[in-house]
Amino acid sequence: MDDALLVLLLTAAACTPLGVFLILRRLSMMADAISHTVLLGIVIAFFATHDLGSPWLLLGAALMGVVTVSLVEMLGKTNLVPYDDAIGVIFPLLFSLAVILISKYAGNAHLDTDMVLMGEVIYAGLNTMEICGMEFPAAALKMGSLFLLTMAFISILYKELKVSTFDGAYARLIGIPTGILFYAFMSLTSLTTVAAFDAVGAILVISFFIAPGAAALLFTKHLSHTLLLALLISMANAVLGYALAIQMNASIAGLCAAVNMVIYLIALLIGPKGAITSYLRRRQSVRQMQRDLFLLHIGRHTAAHAESAENHISEIGSHLKWADAKVRRVSRALIERRLLRREGSYYLLTDAGAAIYADLCKRYYL
Repeated sequence: MDDALLVLLLTAAACTPLGVFLILRRLSMMADAISHTVLLGIVIAFFATHDLGSPWLLLGAALMGVVTVSLVEMLGKTNLVPYDDAIGVIFPLLFSLAVILISKYAGNAHLDTDMVLMGEVIYAGLNTMEICGMEFPAAALKMGSLFLLTMAFISILYKELKVSTFDGAYARLIGIPTGILFYAFMSLTSLTTVAAFDAVGAILVISFFIAPGAAALLFTKHLSHTLLLALLISMANAVLGYALAIQMNASIAGLCAAVNMVIYLIALLIGPKGAITSYLRRRQSVRQMQRDLFLLHIGRHTAAHAESAENHISEIGSHLKWADAKVRRVSRALIERRLLRREGSYYLLTDAGAAIYADLCKRYYL
C-alpha cells in the first residue's frame, strides 16, 4: 500500500471515533481550536530545546491542547459567555501568539505555518522507522499507535463515556468522575491532533474529526453503530480523496477534506431526515392521501347506487375539484393496485378496494 494512503487511513481511523464524541458533546469547534493552538505549544517547546526533531515538541503541543480546553472550560463556567463564544475568544488568542512568536523570534527556523495548516501527506514516506528489518513511515506508526490507544480507551470506558456524554448530571450522580474522564478524553484528542497535523495538516485533521461523524449521525442514533459507520465513511473518503488527488495532480489533504464535505452534504440530502428524503416522503404521503380520498369518494357514492352520477368519469374531477390529469393519475394507480375497476363510464371498488374503504371509514370515523 502507498505510504501516503496508509497514513491517511490511519489518521482517519484515529480521529473519527473521537470526533463522534466531540459532536455529541457539542464541542465540534474544540477540534478546530486545538488543531491551531497546539502551534503555540510547538513554538514554546522549540524555544526551550532549539531542536525541531525533539519529542518535547510533541509533548508541548499536547499540553497546549489541554491548556486550550482548560481555558475554554474556565471561561465557559463563569456563565458570562457561552462555550462557543469562549472557544472563539481563546482559539484566536493562542494561535495569534504562536504566529507572532514565529515571525518575530523564529524567522530562521523551519516552522512553516502554511505546512502546519495544509500539510503534505505525500512526503510521509520520507521519514521512516525500521521495525524487524522493515521500514515503515513514522507518521503511520504514530497514527496506528494512537488508533489502538483510542480504541482501547473507548472500549474500556465505553459505558462511562456514553453516560457522561448524554447525561452528565446522571453520570455524576452515579459516581462517574466526569471531570477526570473529560480531561482524559480531551488530552487524547489533543495528542491525536498533534500527531496528525504535521503530516496531513490542521484542515484535514478538523475534517476527519467532524465530517464523517456528522454524516454517520444523520443515519443512526445508536452510539456503537455511529462509531462504526463513521469509521467506514472516513476511511472510504480517504481512499476516494487520495485517488482523486493522484488523478488530478492536486493537494491530497485538500481533496480529502473536500470529499469529506461533499459526502456530508450528500448525507444531509439523502439521510432519513434529509431534504430529498423528506420531500419524497411528503410527496408519497400526499399521493396516498389522494388515493384514500378517491376511494372514499367512490365508496360513499356507490353505497346506494353502483352507477351514481358522482362517480361518472366525467364528473369525478368537478366533485373533487381535481384536474382531469390528476384524476387519471390517481385512478390509474388504484387500478394497478387492483383496488378500483372501471365499468363502462363509472369507477367501482373491487373487493380489496371495498375492504380498504371500510378501514378508511373506521379510521376517519365516517
